[in-house]
Amino acid sequence: MDNKIHSSRAAVRYQTNEPARIEVYGKNETIFCRMSNLSTTGAFFEIISSNFVPKKGDRLKISINLKKIKSTHIIKGEVIWKKGVGMGVMFIK
Repeated sequence: MDNKIHSSRAAVRYQTNEPARIEVYGKNETIFCRMSNLSTTGAFFEIISSNFVPKKGDRLKISINLKKIKSTHIIKGEVIWKKGVGMGVMFIK
């Protein structure tokens, strides 16, 4: 069984459960969250702990802790939608 999430989206999504830390450019806040799905174009994050909630359009620096390979990957993104404590992020260069 694979971890693919089948949908009509442009990029295939893969289920994951990785801890992440997000910093919003221009803010002095750190957001602790969990990445629950990942694709080549973006990811879904659920906020675990934060005094600040990003909004649509916010630019982010995302640090993803990859447990299996004992490494941290840093990537830039932009919030493209938000609902409750969850947010869809598109990766940017």
